[in-house]
Amino acid sequence: MSDEDIRLKIESLETKITFQDDLIERLNQSIVEQQNDIRRLILMVEKMHLKMEDLQQPGVLDASLEAPPPHY
Repeated sequence: MSDEDIRLKIESLETKITFQDDLIERLNQSIVEQQNDIRRLILMVEKMHLKMEDLQQPGVLDASLEAPPPHY
């Protein structure tokens, strides 16, 4: 293997490493964005859950167990 072959292989490896570094950085950024989205979604679900609890009738565990209103 000549010095030129070795130099070309090293350049090729350096190029690949550069592209891999860029890809890793973009993937990392994507993961960070997804984590932020998940946190926002969790907060939204928690807020919706609290609102649903507020909408439930006090003292009623399950609406299906309640007797129907008199007009039925």
